[in-house]
Amino acid sequence: MAESKFHVPNLERALSILQMLSEKPQGLTQKELIDALAISKNSVYRITMTLMEEGYIARDETSRCYYLTRKMMILGASAMGDSHLVEKSIDEMRELRDQVNASIYLAVLEGTTGVILEQAIGGSPFKFSVDLGTRFNLHSGAPGKALLAFLPPEEAEELMSKLNMVKFNSRTITTKKAMREQMEIIRKRGYAIDMAEEFEGCHCIGTVIRDHRNYPIAMIWATGSSFNITADRFEDIGAKLLSTAEKISRKFGFLLP
Repeated sequence: MAESKFHVPNLERALSILQMLSEKPQGLTQKELIDALAISKNSVYRITMTLMEEGYIARDETSRCYYLTRKMMILGASAMGDSHLVEKSIDEMRELRDQVNASIYLAVLEGTTGVILEQAIGGSPFKFSVDLGTRFNLHSGAPGKALLAFLPPEEAEELMSKLNMVKFNSRTITTKKAMREQMEIIRKRGYAIDMAEEFEGCHCIGTVIRDHRNYPIAMIWATGSSFNITADRFEDIGAKLLSTAEKISRKFGFLLP
């Protein structure tokens, strides 16, 4: 009886919805949620709208399915010290590290910055290492530029409108026009390049990991010194990076068009 006094039915239903969606990465429709929970359509509507407004779930406008967002992934990674994404990526990250002789990083978007979830340190005697959880700018590096390029256009434009494109040096992209031009190149090539646009002497090559909806759920990239990742290696590293990203993406249901 003591427990029922503090029982919050709608909170329990919201948690049930989150649990169900965590078990169905392809998403669930409103009808499927109603049938599974055996509650009214109005209740499901109010709960899902609240979760959407808070950024914990989103809805695919084509399939009309609800699915968990990156915000939930960040919470899970913070609570567990690891994540489903990391588990499905780490072996391929280490393999890529050995192939290209560079450090490999994995990150997701949180707000207007990227957050590093995992790293596979490697490369030349001069190695790059960061603390997990480190945030980074989107406009001045390969992973962020790749994410902007492969997000749905409306989402990319909305995200760009919130970015403070700080100028770090003469190579930094600081305008939307210049970023849009770069994004078009990235889409055609498949990966982005960072020619020391924020950190002197640091080159990066990055792309995205996609889910079954062809949606970019994470960023993956190789980082090394300009003496190690030289311009004549960009194409080779880019090809290996794309192959790695595709392998990981397939674990999330991605299929090539």
